[in-house]
Amino acid sequence: MYVLMDPAPGDEPARDDEELLVRSAMERATDGAPPLPDLVPGALVQGRRRRARARAAIGAAATAIVGLGVLGAALPVWGGDAEPVRRWSAASSASAAPAAPGYPYIPVRPPVHVEPGPGETSMADLPEKELSRQLVFQNEAAGVLEALLPKAIGPVRPVDIAVNRYQGGEDGPVFPITLSIRPLATGKAARTDSPCLSIAAKGLQCDEVTLPGGITAQAITAAGNAKGGKTITGATVRFRYGHSRVVLTVGGDDTAMVSAPVTAEDLLTAVQDPEFMNLVEYADERPMEAKEGSVRGG
Repeated sequence: MYVLMDPAPGDEPARDDEELLVRSAMERATDGAPPLPDLVPGALVQGRRRRARARAAIGAAATAIVGLGVLGAALPVWGGDAEPVRRWSAASSASAAPAAPGYPYIPVRPPVHVEPGPGETSMADLPEKELSRQLVFQNEAAGVLEALLPKAIGPVRPVDIAVNRYQGGEDGPVFPITLSIRPLATGKAARTDSPCLSIAAKGLQCDEVTLPGGITAQAITAAGNAKGGKTITGATVRFRYGHSRVVLTVGGDDTAMVSAPVTAEDLLTAVQDPEFMNLVEYADERPMEAKEGSVRGG
């Protein structure tokens, strides 16, 4: 289970954001592993020893993720006559970050590299500490998405242009994935939720569903591009959580004209999983996207 939130005030000492991001992954990886030699007085609780072990691997994990983003030649992934070709890192399989001696490795997913267009910014423009935090979050989120979504969407990899961008598929159709946990606008900039509309003639189906905790979500199936007598479809689930709007979308491959291999019901199942919700809780408390109404990079 992912535990990404801070403890209650006064419960435990503060921890680095990066430790919170990978704490659950390290806990799962170290369950049943032999303990490290004690570096703290015996009177300290076991929980603090576990946090010390996690800290030992955090820096290595972040460094490995950053390093993978700059390896390899660039190869085209998608594009069009009117668009610049998008490019990705040549690394094609997950590597692993060095771990503390005697402990398992943390899987590292090589990111898909996308060149920013004119006037666009990318994650590479972030300050080093924030870049590291977002890369660790993306790596963890990609693993959660791959585990929770149908196998046909895998492998899932981060896309390095923005923290909310991911890509599914390999050696075949490519499926764009968005996982956005964006702070809601406040005051005069606040906006109401989009209505849940179904328009059969346009291939749009929307259903309102109540998630655990009384959260109202919209589950949407929508037709996308049409070409050569084929129409591709994608799926979206969106809802409010805390101070954020959460949107999970999987689109089809509009070059190969292959629909997303997921349904709105698949996404509803994924967003109710505790591991997914722990990612949401973390990003709601420590936003990585600009507030609604803001322009990224502006």
